[in-house]
Amino acid sequence: MDIKIYSNVSGNTKTVKLDMYYDVVVDENLLVSPTENIFYIKLSTTARDTDNLTYKDKLIYATNTLSLNSTKQSAVDSSNAYSSIDTMITDYLYDYISGHTADQFSSGVTAKSPMEI
Repeated sequence: MDIKIYSNVSGNTKTVKLDMYYDVVVDENLLVSPTENIFYIKLSTTARDTDNLTYKDKLIYATNTLSLNSTKQSAVDSSNAYSSIDTMITDYLYDYISGHTADQFSSGVTAKSPMEI
C-alpha cells in the first residue's frame, strides 16, 4: 500500500510504502509450539529529509514497537503500546514527516530532520 503525503505549500507529493509481511518460524526450541506465525509491517520511502538524508526502513512487529527506539511514541510522550494498528501507523508516519529531536522524550534516538516535501 502506498501512502501519499501532499504539501499544500509546495504542491509536492511524497510516498511512504507500507508492506505487510507474514513469516512462519519453525524451531524445536520454542516453548509453546514448534511453529510460530509472525506478522510484521515494513515502512519505507525514497523521500529525503530537509538535510537531504535518506530514511531507514522501519519494521514494526507489534503495537508495542514504538516509533522512537521502541520506547516512546513520536507524537506524544508516552511509553504505552499503541491502542490500534491505525494509531501505530499514524504515529510512525508522523515521525517520518515531522522528524524528532535528539533523545526526544528520553528515548535515546538521534535527531532526524522533517521530511522534505
